[in-house]
Amino acid sequence: MKKQRIHITTPRIIAFHTAVVLVMFACVGAVRADDVQHQLDLLRNRLDDVQQHTNEMRQSLDELRAESNEDWLTEERADEIQLLVHNVLADADSRTSLMGDGVLGGWSNGFFLASSDGRFKLTIGGLMQERYLMNHQRDGFVSLDDRWRGGLENTRTRLDIGGHIFDKDTTFLVQAGWGYLDPNAISNAPLLRIGARLWDSWIKFKLNEEWSAKLGVFMLPFTRESLVSDKYQLAVDRSLIDYRLGLARSQGIEFTWAREGTRVFLSTSNGSYPTNGIPAARSNPTPPWGGLAQDAEWSFTARSEFLLEGDWSQFNQFTSPIGSQNATMVGVAVHGQQGERTGNTGRKQDQYGVTADLSMNFDGMSFFLSGTVHNQKNVSAAIPNADWVGYVAQASTYMTDTTELFMRFEGGGVRQNSVGGDDVHILTTGANWYLDGQGLKVTSDIGWSFGEISTGMQNFMVGWRATSEQNSQWLFRTQLQLAF
Repeated sequence: MKKQRIHITTPRIIAFHTAVVLVMFACVGAVRADDVQHQLDLLRNRLDDVQQHTNEMRQSLDELRAESNEDWLTEERADEIQLLVHNVLADADSRTSLMGDGVLGGWSNGFFLASSDGRFKLTIGGLMQERYLMNHQRDGFVSLDDRWRGGLENTRTRLDIGGHIFDKDTTFLVQAGWGYLDPNAISNAPLLRIGARLWDSWIKFKLNEEWSAKLGVFMLPFTRESLVSDKYQLAVDRSLIDYRLGLARSQGIEFTWAREGTRVFLSTSNGSYPTNGIPAARSNPTPPWGGLAQDAEWSFTARSEFLLEGDWSQFNQFTSPIGSQNATMVGVAVHGQQGERTGNTGRKQDQYGVTADLSMNFDGMSFFLSGTVHNQKNVSAAIPNADWVGYVAQASTYMTDTTELFMRFEGGGVRQNSVGGDDVHILTTGANWYLDGQGLKVTSDIGWSFGEISTGMQNFMVGWRATSEQNSQWLFRTQLQLAF
């Protein structure tokens, strides 16, 4: 009986324990399942945070990469451009046939050739003035003269060769070509014609920031009309008064002192000839003259200019185009010279002069006024004294960007009847058509003479003939100018 009870009890005990274990595992499993789910939720939240940070980092990296690529492309482009420029310059050097440094050339306000190191530069310019004139006299000074006289002429044809040599402080200019041999009309008839001649020819040295020195043939620093280039005049040509009372060209030395707002020109030369003050000029009116020629024993010219507003460059010409800023300049100059003895008389001709001028530029308008006085001693054995007086007033205004109207009135002459007793009064009015600035323009004007013009004042280049009658002469001129 005992053995049977044990046999039956053991399976029950095993089943009981198994059920207990299963219940315990189920409970533990349920507890662990809740814990695992909690851990999974935490892990999922962390993964979401990591993903968000990863996206932010990726966006930042993309932005940095883009900026880096742009910088890289910019640097690469700069390197490529630099390489291209280097290759172009190398090709230009290889194409030159000159030895030594390479040569550069082209156009920059004129044709030029220059060394690559900048020590040498050659500029090439030119001027052509093709002119038509028609003069009418009511009564001729000589009964056989034509009342109408006119025709075409090539008034000026020249080349301007300049630049700097060795360094930019040493400059030069040579102007040679064809023009009137005696533009001031003081010599005899054979020289009142067009022929080969020289204009300016000088070498200039920059001594320091304020001083420079010029040696050669140049326009004496006296009247502003003379100092403004032939190609930058307002009318077809300078006034008749300036061709007689201006000093024109001579050969000598000129020192220039310049500071902001002030310029001073000091010149010593072989003298001025427009008032017939140099005997050597009667046979050779175009300088240079020989060192032993009969010219002036001494001659001194000084001019001061004061810039009240604007820039100095605005007064290189008489016009003031539309869009220009206001500018005002005042100039004053003095001149004195003593001629060398003439013949056996032992007579020396002294000459002293003074001039003053006012120049004003506006937006599309300009105004100019000048007055000049000269006194000559010992003009001849019969003429101990001669007083020259002259004045010029002119103004201009632009009607369009390329069309300009102007008017000029001039008067004066010598006061003594023994010298001519001139009483010149000329009114000139006309227009400029700027086809391409001063480089290509057409100028036309018409003038009326309200006073007599003696043989000592007549000037064929300007267009005025001698006449003893008042209100008896008018002049029409038109000119095509090419300048480069």
